[in-house]
Amino acid sequence: MAKILIVEDERDLADLIAEQLTLDGHRTRTVHNGETGLKAWKEEQPDLVILDWMLPGMDGVHLCKEIRKQSVVPILMLTAKGEEMERVWGLEMGADDYMTKPFSMRELQARVRASLRRVVLMERKIQNSPPSVVDHGFIRLLADQREVHLEGAVLELTPKEYELLSLLLSHPRRVFSRTYLLEEIWGGYHVHNDRSVDSHVSRLRRKLVPYSASIETVWGTGYRFVPDRAGQT
Repeated sequence: MAKILIVEDERDLADLIAEQLTLDGHRTRTVHNGETGLKAWKEEQPDLVILDWMLPGMDGVHLCKEIRKQSVVPILMLTAKGEEMERVWGLEMGADDYMTKPFSMRELQARVRASLRRVVLMERKIQNSPPSVVDHGFIRLLADQREVHLEGAVLELTPKEYELLSLLLSHPRRVFSRTYLLEEIWGGYHVHNDRSVDSHVSRLRRKLVPYSASIETVWGTGYRFVPDRAGQT
């Protein structure tokens, strides 16, 4: 079904994950440190990466950052760290999702299915949609290139940030509920509740300075993009 790279230094856990995903029909490769993980990613070009935060040598966060420089492959990060800021840091580096150890293997399987399903849906959208440009003056979306330009400069966005911003830019002034955004962007399976949406919007606003106010909070509902509010505080 899919090629999955597992980068995990706890060998028993890595073997257990590989065994279960193999039973699910996937082809897996397991490595145990960051440097080998980067080499394996280049060799395999997997459909999904399961990546531990704490690795010998190059840690998981820096490996995630290196992969993200070249690819939008889904990355699921495993971490024993439970603090919110550390989870946010992992997402900032480009991880699509995270799980805190110990975790349920059934939940991991569900996360894998959801991530792969999102890739298929995105590929279908790209194939079925002609190349398009959305231009709001200060910000410009190049959908065929999966790029957003702010005053001519390309924004560095994680895959989820791009999908969220693309949806908002393509439908100015339309209000999107948090529930809808979780369903559309995270594929309908996400246990972290609407705080995931809020944290992604907060990061987008920081990247859109001085136009942060163009993403407007609709209290009690969700968010919308209002180009007329650009530059307001």
